[in-house]
Amino acid sequence: MISENLPPPMSPQDSSSATSKQNATIAIQGLRYVRDREILKGIDWQVEPGEHWVILGPNGCGKTSLINCLTGYEMATAGDVFVDGAEYGRTDWREVRKRVGLVTSTLTFYLEPGEPVLDAVVSGRDAMINLVGEVDPTLRQEARALLNRIGCGYLTDSRWGVLSQGERQKILICRALMARYKVLILDEPCAGLDPVARERFLQWLQTLAREEGAPSMVLVTHHVEEILPCFSRVLLLKDGAVLCAGPKEEVMSPSLLSQAYGAPLQLIQSGERYVLQVVPEAV
Repeated sequence: MISENLPPPMSPQDSSSATSKQNATIAIQGLRYVRDREILKGIDWQVEPGEHWVILGPNGCGKTSLINCLTGYEMATAGDVFVDGAEYGRTDWREVRKRVGLVTSTLTFYLEPGEPVLDAVVSGRDAMINLVGEVDPTLRQEARALLNRIGCGYLTDSRWGVLSQGERQKILICRALMARYKVLILDEPCAGLDPVARERFLQWLQTLAREEGAPSMVLVTHHVEEILPCFSRVLLLKDGAVLCAGPKEEVMSPSLLSQAYGAPLQLIQSGERYVLQVVPEAV
């Protein structure tokens, strides 16, 4: 007997869309997030394997809410979120979250000052904070290799509380790589860094992106100066909606940025980097 409650067969278009979501690193469709107000208003966005994206927009545009829904720290009001083929709501969200590496200054408040750097890196394998008990020697060896790879081998025997801001950011990325995430999200990673430390950190990210087997990266920022050559695509948000998404050359235009930020802006390209300036209003 055929149940009357079975869903109708998928059309070729629906089937193609489902396959696309399954193959994408990130696939978001119709994402809405409502609390006291509608913060996200039907976001559609897709990241293919190997792509590096920037999420750009002014304060209050929904960047943080989008990342929180993507990493499972907030529950979306409506819409679909796929990470590496797994869908929130149909797969254990704790398992889906492990597929997204998140580097954010928020983690610095949870790591104990006395936490050994090596333990902080190892804890990334299972998305844990502050290890307790014995640790597999194989994991420690892998963590040491990662620290050496990113040029932080000298910090192996240090503790979290004595690290500089730039060193902490690198350790957090190393921690994320320990879990072999499919996508690495960097949420304002340069916040609190001085200009020299920021530039050194950004150049290190550029090197990381070029490594064979590097995960897709998503940089969340509102500073166009931080957009590196390796980031080839931009998601531009305004008032909780997608203003534009696509190749960097198309999205990074003075008219679109002026529309997003609500002020006349001039975009200056210096080599492969950008500088954004506010156009003075006529007196």
